[in-house]
Amino acid sequence: MLMILIPTLLALLAIAAAIWAIFFGLGIFEYLGGKKKSAFPAINKATLKEKILALNTPNSPYQIIEAKKTDMIIEWKIVDAEWYGIFSKEKVNKTYNAFLFLDENRRTVRYYEEMGSIEWHAGTDGLKPSIFYRKEFFKGRILFRKSWGVQYGIKKSGELGKIYEYKFDIGYIRDPIKKVVEENGWEFVPVVRKKHAMF
Repeated sequence: MLMILIPTLLALLAIAAAIWAIFFGLGIFEYLGGKKKSAFPAINKATLKEKILALNTPNSPYQIIEAKKTDMIIEWKIVDAEWYGIFSKEKVNKTYNAFLFLDENRRTVRYYEEMGSIEWHAGTDGLKPSIFYRKEFFKGRILFRKSWGVQYGIKKSGELGKIYEYKFDIGYIRDPIKKVVEENGWEFVPVVRKKHAMF
């Protein structure tokens, strides 16, 4: 009897853990902020919004803009390039977007991220025509991301040269926002579900 009971209990525990992991991954039990106390006095929402928007500079590769469905959106066009290879045409597009919702009741800034990449190639592979298309998309919370790329080829003008060069570091945008939020008495809360960062 005991030999049957132990495996059954272990199986039930495994099923319960799997169900909990699915719900956790979907963000159903997601922490939305408001429980951690800040060492700094909290400023009002309008002032915090101004301070975050002030992070925009002419040299920044990203842009923070006010939005209708959430408080602010960060847009970063990492790469958007087209060029010609030897007997081919190439295109690469990489973007990063973040949605910021300022919850004045909880004094939290909820931060949701999206990252997309599209690569396209049309040309020949030896004597055979070839077409290649790849699309990647990530939604939720990016824990760590750094990338770098450079591409040379034939420009649309016909000149040979560097098509693009980029450096992407998630901390370059997220860290300054988190600092502004926390230094002004609010809590910075990354979320995995988009609805938690929307009105």
